Amino acid sequence: MDSSDLRSPATTPLPPTSGDAAQKPGDRLRMLRHELRTPVNHIIGYSEMLLEEAEDSAPGDDAATSLLEDLRQIHASGRQLLLRINDALDPARLGDQQPDLAVIRVQIEAPLDHILAYSATLAARASATGRDDTALDAEKIAAAATRLRELVVGEQHAPPDERADEIPQPIGQGQAPHEPHQPRGTAQGRLLVVDDNAMNRDMLSRRLERLGYQVASAGGGRAALELLRRHPFDLALLDIMMPDMDGYQVLQALQADDELRHLPVIVLSALDEIESVVRCIEMGAQDYLPKPFDPVLLNARIDACLEKKRLHDQEVRFLQQITREKKRADDLLNVVIPIGVALSAEQHYHRLLEKIVVEAMKLCGCDGGTLYLRTDEDTLAFVIMRTASLGLALGGTTRAGIPLAPLPLADQATGAPATHHTVTQAAVTGRPVNVADTYSSDEFDFSGTHATDAATGYRSVSVLAVPLRDEIGCVIGVLQLINAQDPDTGAVVPFDPGMQQMIESLSALASAALAAYDREQRLRRQIDDLRIEVDEVRKRKQVSEITETEYFQSLQAQARRMREARQDRAAPPAAPAQPEGAEDAPAEKHAKTVYTIDGQDIHVYEEGNPRGQVAILVHGWSSSWFAMSPLLPQLSRYRCLAVDLPGYGDSPSLSERASIERYVELLAGLIRQVSPSRPVVYVGHSMGGMIGVMMALRHPELLERMALLCPTISGRLSTRINLLVSPVTMLERIDLASKIIARLEKRRVSVTDFMMRPVSFAERSGIGERDYRRIREDVRRPGQGKVRAECFWAMRNNNLSGKIGGIRVPTLVVWGMEDNTVPLRDASIIADEWPHAELRVIPKAGHWPQFEVPELTLRYLRGFLSTPTKLLNVQF
Repeated sequence: MDSSDLRSPATTPLPPTSGDAAQKPGDRLRMLRHELRTPVNHIIGYSEMLLEEAEDSAPGDDAATSLLEDLRQIHASGRQLLLRINDALDPARLGDQQPDLAVIRVQIEAPLDHILAYSATLAARASATGRDDTALDAEKIAAAATRLRELVVGEQHAPPDERADEIPQPIGQGQAPHEPHQPRGTAQGRLLVVDDNAMNRDMLSRRLERLGYQVASAGGGRAALELLRRHPFDLALLDIMMPDMDGYQVLQALQADDELRHLPVIVLSALDEIESVVRCIEMGAQDYLPKPFDPVLLNARIDACLEKKRLHDQEVRFLQQITREKKRADDLLNVVIPIGVALSAEQHYHRLLEKIVVEAMKLCGCDGGTLYLRTDEDTLAFVIMRTASLGLALGGTTRAGIPLAPLPLADQATGAPATHHTVTQAAVTGRPVNVADTYSSDEFDFSGTHATDAATGYRSVSVLAVPLRDEIGCVIGVLQLINAQDPDTGAVVPFDPGMQQMIESLSALASAALAAYDREQRLRRQIDDLRIEVDEVRKRKQVSEITETEYFQSLQAQARRMREARQDRAAPPAAPAQPEGAEDAPAEKHAKTVYTIDGQDIHVYEEGNPRGQVAILVHGWSSSWFAMSPLLPQLSRYRCLAVDLPGYGDSPSLSERASIERYVELLAGLIRQVSPSRPVVYVGHSMGGMIGVMMALRHPELLERMALLCPTISGRLSTRINLLVSPVTMLERIDLASKIIARLEKRRVSVTDFMMRPVSFAERSGIGERDYRRIREDVRRPGQGKVRAECFWAMRNNNLSGKIGGIRVPTLVVWGMEDNTVPLRDASIIADEWPHAELRVIPKAGHWPQFEVPELTLRYLRGFLSTPTKLLNVQF
């Protein structure tokens, strides 16, 4: 707080010590201690700094040696003043009594006289030896001593508004030696001194600069907050008593600011009461030192605070780095792969090339990108150039040519590989090239780049060149990116390993897209050539047919014989008698019928007794009616309807997204249509089992009994399924990606085998090769990837555990002991929660027990289905 703010306009310089009802005694004593200790702090502080400077230069400097005695006397008298003021104003000693100013005046008169006398001598000696700075500091000491005498004795040498906290200056000097707000010193740490007293700011700033810190100052709390919000600082040294906004309010504002709450603060105040110390620490201050402070202790506290801040800043950087790395990992899965799918779906060549560069620039946040393609002359030709900050867009869909000659990949004179450019080295070696700063690198020739920079005012700093390879590993081009940018500050930074990894992944996908496009174009040309050849053959044949006379004669002879036959034809002979019972011969074994339910066509394969009870057979995820075919012979007394769910087999897809609930309602409609008066037998496999369970929960009146093979209950599939199938289904939900995967799987059946055999079948599976091939065809049936993906996630998100206990439909559940698709933990749920279900676990069977161990599976099924309904109701 400014000392002048505590003085009244009258001649009494201090607050009244009695009779003031507006102030508490403790407040008046606190302000009195602050006012008297402040000039003492100036005396001790300036004398200590001058002593340090004189002692440093004293050896061999007679002028400095002559000043030491005066400085020691001033410093000792200042310490004596401090002890006497502290003793006279000790709250513990005074209690409720008011301090006696007359006693204080007597106690400090002698030290004050010593200080004034020695400071005058010091100023004279310093001026005589040309030490103007020392003379100025001596004047500051004298001014502080005079100020202390005015406060205690009441002597007024100038009006209050003319001397409040002024720093004495030499004649002719127009400004204080320390400019506020201007940091000085080295980059050891940026400190902000906040004090309304100009001498306090000057003294502390100079001391901190001598210690090597970078220092700025503010004359009040509001100015300090403004500086802290505009400039980065490592530490603030804060006074408490200030007129516009005191130190407590500043601490409160810092804690309320998310950007500033971690800034360390050391409170330096003439107030030394324990209440003030505790309050500041509770409000977030790191430390509290009373004035005058010990310089060694202050330096130690500053070092400790700066170390804490350094560790905190390092922790923040680590967390930011972890966040960036996580984002990059997510980008690899959620951004790079969809980009690759989009590239593969692009049918326009120039848009494809342009999209490669644009998406790569977005992925790593860089400013420029160039795509080169390898030519038949073994050069790299510029095909796409983009620079966002310059608005440069050449090649691609812009129709603007690139006026730059191709870069040769071999020296024309010697034939040696040309590796003096980043892109040519990437093309020759097949490895990425990463340069942090082109202006400090001497490995490559950047003269052309720097010449372009000079012409455009641009600055190409960081560079990453990544080769593009075809399916056999040959380099077909190079993607080069320029000037990666920090996402927070926008500053140019090097391409870090995470960025390089993402661009390499994108380049691999881009290479595949280019290769696929090239193969498609070659195939189109071959088809066109073949079409021309076919047309020519057809034309020759037509000419031959027209000109061949024998051909016409044969046609005429044939027509003549046909006319004669019609004229002479007699009545047709009687039909031969049919064998007895031929009218009862069965028709085709599998009759396909199409039912329409709520506007949705459903293909059904029917077999068995047309007049028997209806049995609905529903397949699982990624299969068709064929999954239920081994059960059909055992159900010959039923009217068996093996369903192709919408989107599977021959049934068209739903108009909306596939879901378990939608399938349940469609099958309920089918049951009402084919068996309106009698409940049906429901047989379901895998996802078909989950549909049956939900059917029993929603429409139990439609079901007489259920037989479920490895049903999905909780939606928690095996870890292997989640690892192998989840990424594929994420892509298959996209139409274009599904088509690409289906096309690739036709050529790479081994991939399906790798994913399918260990998770679907037991190690010693008894399934035949013919049946396995048919199941595999259903698993990868083209055009059904999207519905498979939708059903996969529909199962994952449909947890029926906790709901099945109330099902009263008699149910047989058959499970393969080695099922790695829907693990036995779901069988445990059935055993624990579903008392009305009979559970059978079959050894040496996986997810397809009806194919792997058909005899045992059918034995259990026959026993369950042959049990009379009344007995089932009693048992279950």
